[in-house]
Amino acid sequence: SKDQFRAPTAQDMKILIQTCLMPLAIKTQTDSFKFVHELKQEMHADLKFVESLEKEIDELKSDKAEFSDMYDEILQYCVSKDVMCSYFQSLSDLDALAE
Repeated sequence: SKDQFRAPTAQDMKILIQTCLMPLAIKTQTDSFKFVHELKQEMHADLKFVESLEKEIDELKSDKAEFSDMYDEILQYCVSKDVMCSYFQSLSDLDALAE
């Protein structure tokens, strides 16, 4: 019948809270504090890990820039040597023609 499935009253809610929810909240309160504490510790450890990765990335970027500069210097050196070799080869060719 209809009365069997009536909406809960304020008194029903009060009884539910006092008999079920409050004891459950008290029982799990310590565990929830522990959980939050452990979660904060884990988040702190994760943050430290991310910071260490960021530092490593910065170091790698610095190394990359340094190696890029070294590569440019070596390339310029090789190009200048190649130009010199071509120049000397041209002089040698001119000497051969002059003889």
